[in-house]
Amino acid sequence: MKTKTFLLFTVISIFLLVMIGGCEEEAKLKVPEEEQSSEQAQTRLAKERAWVYRVKPGTVEWSLLKSEEERIAAVQIPEDVLMRSSSDEIVDFFVDFPLFGYFTAFNTPQEGFLIMLSSFNIFEHLLSRKNVGKDLIAVYKDAGMSGFEKMSYSNEFWTIKLKYLELILSQDEIIESLTEEEKLELIIEARSKLEKKVQDESFRSLPSFQSSTLMMAKILKIGKYDEFETYSNKHEMDKFIETGIIEDAISLINDVVILTDNFIKNANNQK
Repeated sequence: MKTKTFLLFTVISIFLLVMIGGCEEEAKLKVPEEEQSSEQAQTRLAKERAWVYRVKPGTVEWSLLKSEEERIAAVQIPEDVLMRSSSDEIVDFFVDFPLFGYFTAFNTPQEGFLIMLSSFNIFEHLLSRKNVGKDLIAVYKDAGMSGFEKMSYSNEFWTIKLKYLELILSQDEIIESLTEEEKLELIIEARSKLEKKVQDESFRSLPSFQSSTLMMAKILKIGKYDEFETYSNKHEMDKFIETGIIEDAISLINDVVILTDNFIKNANNQK
């Protein structure tokens, strides 16, 4: 009972912290209309896929698979398909990946991702592409609290899928491939998603808050933001960035929100 009470207190405290910051920064969290990715969203509507996962959970063929090795093999994409696919097609394969929740079976989100990276060939190809950032950001911006708003992807197990998108967008290779404008666009969107999550019952949980917060922290770290570099509780922050798990949730999330809002304010002032 004490544990449940503490978790409820933690979630409520984060809600207040994020919403107060959100009210103060409302004007700063808006991306200029010309940066909006609506055109990209429209072009991905009902688009015919270059390749589809035909054997996946829910199909008869999947139910006939007897081992983990067979299931892993069933969702590998032929290398020749990957090699000739465009960046936006690679993003489609990533979003459509049937075992997107695989990372949840491991001790930490980052450990789960590394296992996925070593097990499924789509992730190696995704991280190796230097020009997928714009498409990934467009997908992320189209992701609402109940599913994709315009794009024709599956919305099944949506709370897990959104965490999956945020986990991949938090990887060093993805963030490092972005331009400074794209990093700003992405951190603004992650900040906005966190604010929406604390208002949505489906996402009002620490794991959901963590995935948005992780993306913001990673962008600040990779961008060598001055205030982040001199952050006092560096040990806990580094541990969070390494694992994707927050131990001192209220304090760390609040600190990342403040650092993010200051970063956005400074970036907008320099325009």
